[in-house]
Amino acid sequence: MAFFSNLHATFHCSKNYGAFLQAFALQKYLDCTTLNFIPSYQYIVGNNSRKVPLLWRILALYRYYKKRAYQMMPELKMLNLTNRYSLVEQILSSNLQANTFIVGSDQVWNPRFIANREQIYFLAFAPLSAKRISYAASLGMAKWPKDFEQKVLPWLQKFQAISVREESNVPYLTSLGLSNVVCVCDPTILHKGDFYRRKFSIVQALHTMPLQPFVFVYKIRETLPNAVQETLTNTKTITVDLQKKKTMVSVSDWLANIDHAEWIITDSFHCAVFCILFHKQFVVIPNRSTGVGMNERFATILGKTGLEYRMLQGNEFKEKFQEKLNRPVDWNKIDSILEDWRTYSGNWLKNALE
Repeated sequence: MAFFSNLHATFHCSKNYGAFLQAFALQKYLDCTTLNFIPSYQYIVGNNSRKVPLLWRILALYRYYKKRAYQMMPELKMLNLTNRYSLVEQILSSNLQANTFIVGSDQVWNPRFIANREQIYFLAFAPLSAKRISYAASLGMAKWPKDFEQKVLPWLQKFQAISVREESNVPYLTSLGLSNVVCVCDPTILHKGDFYRRKFSIVQALHTMPLQPFVFVYKIRETLPNAVQETLTNTKTITVDLQKKKTMVSVSDWLANIDHAEWIITDSFHCAVFCILFHKQFVVIPNRSTGVGMNERFATILGKTGLEYRMLQGNEFKEKFQEKLNRPVDWNKIDSILEDWRTYSGNWLKNALE
């Protein structure tokens, strides 16, 4: 039996930088240990893998080992982790004990991402007497499908405190009979930009940056609109595309690319967060391939900071796109907004832990 002060269940090793950084940020903000759950191959193909066509099983196996290669990135050693678990059953039988069990941030409550693993991300494995809270958990959609809602609601009703990352999820969860649901900032926003510059030695990463001004493009899955492609013609560009493994860089270099780029173009929530923390000119490509519900996270952070116009609509001409990209920003005002939100969220978290 293992005992922890605070045990944190989240996506700490998903194939993107934000997942790692939000886990790292929460660990540095409070004393917690991250549950080192890296799902096995069976969760990609489902429990009835033999019924899945052979070709799909082969592709799933390829994706699994490709993802494992990413999980070996050296920055993972910066996290305080439990023993590694690859099966839900291992966690259910491990008798983990903690003062408080915490779930979130990231899309830990998105049904598309946690199929067959709901018991982990709704803390069903925690002892009945344990305190359960969520911090900035994301649903990845406006509301859950009814069957999923009915499945997870009994687990949610055992939570002592619930906070979410998207404003729109507060009234929805409240409508399910859950009380005192609040919206808090993502863990990455609990720290200022200089915190990340120090922790990841961004200044030392300068040797990898080009001398001339450049545009940083960070893509998870979306394609670049025509106006963006036209603007990038004959422009020095650094691209990190998660669909192309050869473009991957370290976490330090990823942050340095954001910090030293002239412009940033992204479809990533956490990339947008770091653009704001580092006071960078950026635009966001809305998520279309995974459903409009994924854009709720952008609506919250951009709405909170008054930067809604930074979200592209998909039909802008080149001139309109460039106007959005270059529009002046009152960073002092935005820093003040973030500081208030940071204080509110930190106080909420501390009170939930007491």
